[in-house]
Amino acid sequence: MKWINEERGVAAITVLLVTFVMAISGGVVLFSATSELETSARDTRAEGAFATAEAGLDLAAAHIFVEPTFGSEGQTETCLDNPLVPATAGITCEIEITSPSNGRIVYPPTGRPFIEYRVISQSQEGRTVARVLGASYRVEALDLPFGMFINGSVDLNGNPTLFRESLLVNGPVTSREKVLTDFDGNNQFDDPDLGWRFHKDRIQSDPDPDMCFDASTNQMVGCAGVFSNFQIYEKNQQKNQNELHYPCESACPAATAYPRDRDSHQTKLISGTPQPVVTIPEAEVLEPMDALKRVAEQQGLYFNYKDGSNNSVIIQPGDIGAPGADFAKNAVIYVDADAGDSIGWKVNLIPESTSSDMKYTNSSGQRVGIHSGVLVVRGGALRLESNTLWSGAIFAPEGEFRILGGAVCTCTIYAQAFSAQGGNSTIQLDPDWFNRLPAGLVSVQRTNFFECEPFQDSVVCPAE
Repeated sequence: MKWINEERGVAAITVLLVTFVMAISGGVVLFSATSELETSARDTRAEGAFATAEAGLDLAAAHIFVEPTFGSEGQTETCLDNPLVPATAGITCEIEITSPSNGRIVYPPTGRPFIEYRVISQSQEGRTVARVLGASYRVEALDLPFGMFINGSVDLNGNPTLFRESLLVNGPVTSREKVLTDFDGNNQFDDPDLGWRFHKDRIQSDPDPDMCFDASTNQMVGCAGVFSNFQIYEKNQQKNQNELHYPCESACPAATAYPRDRDSHQTKLISGTPQPVVTIPEAEVLEPMDALKRVAEQQGLYFNYKDGSNNSVIIQPGDIGAPGADFAKNAVIYVDADAGDSIGWKVNLIPESTSSDMKYTNSSGQRVGIHSGVLVVRGGALRLESNTLWSGAIFAPEGEFRILGGAVCTCTIYAQAFSAQGGNSTIQLDPDWFNRLPAGLVSVQRTNFFECEPFQDSVVCPAE
C-alpha cells in the first residue's frame, strides 16, 4: 500500500508540472497572438497614416498647380486641411507649404524661371501612430505665351496701347502707328518686355533684339516691341511704301520710328537659310487645355455653346454668380463654342479691389477681387467688351481676340488673330502680374521625397 501511495504522489506532481507547463505555454501563445494582433493593427494604422500623408502631398501639388505663387505680399507659407485626417488628430497645420523664395519666381542667369516649394504633410491614425512626409516641388512655366502671341494677322485699328509686353505675330501687322508702346513716355523705346525671360528663345533676328533694363528684377531683358514673320505696315493698307523696313533687303538698319521691332526683312540666316523671326507655339498651347477645362468645371465656370448655330453671346457678372459668389483665388473660365460663335466678356476682375465683380474672401474676412482669371474660348472668337478690366490670361486658340475701347487687359494672350476697335484700350503686363501667376500655366514636378523621422533634419523635414 505504501508503494501505491508513493506512485500516486509522483503522478500528482507530474500532472501539476504538466498543467503548469501547459498553462505557461498557453500564456505565451496567447501573449504572442495578442502581440501579433497589436503589431498587425499598428502596422495597418501606420500604413493608413502613410497613405493619408502621401495624399496630402498630392493635394499640395494640385493646390500649387492652381495657385502657382503666393499672391499676398509678405506671405511665407500656406496651410491646407487634409480631409482624410480626422479632426481629433490635433494637428495645427496638416499640409504646410513653404518656399525659399516666398512663392516668388526666381530668374536664374541660364535656364527657365522657376519656383521651389517644400511641403510637409502630417497624418495620425489613433492616438499613437503618426506619419510625417516631406517633399520638394519645382514649378516651371509651361511653354505658353508670357506676352501677346498671335498665330495669324493683326489689325491695330483703334488706339491700343501695349505696355511692357511684346507682340509676336505669325502674319502681317497693319496700322503699326496706332499702337503705343512707350510706357514711360520718354520716346526712347527703352521699356522692358517683362515676359522676355519666358519666350526669349522664340525670337531671333538680324540684328538681334535690343536689350532694356527691367527695374523690377534689376536685370537686362529684351525691349518691348512688335516681332513678325511677315511685314509690319505703318498703315492699314499693305503697300510696299507702308512697310516699316521697305525697301531694305539685307543688312537692314533698325527702323527709326519703331527701332525695337523686327519683321521679315530682318531674318537671321543660319547656313544660308532664313530663320523665322518668331516661333509661335501651337501644340504646346493646347497641352494644358484639358486640365484647365477640369479646373473650370470644378469651379462651376464651364460654358458650352456648341449647338451648330452662330451665337453672339455676352457673358455678364450675373451669368457667373457675381458679385455674390465666392470665387477661387485663381479662377478658370472655359467656353466651348462653334466656329461661328462670338463670345463677349463683360466681367471685371481687379485683383484685391472691392470694385471687382469676381471676389474671394481674404484672410482678414474681406471680400476683394480674386488674383487672376484664365479665360479660354475654344472654337469661336472672344471679345473683351468696352471698359472691361481683366487680369490673367486669354486663350482663343482657334479664333480671333478683339479688344474694344476702354478695356484694360493686364494679361497674356494667345489667339489666331487680333484686332482693336473703338478707341483707347490697353494690353499690358506689370510686376504684380508675375506675383499672381494664373492657374494652370505651370508644371509641378516632385524633386525630392522624405519620410521625416524624429530628430531628422533636412531642407524639408524639420528637426524635432
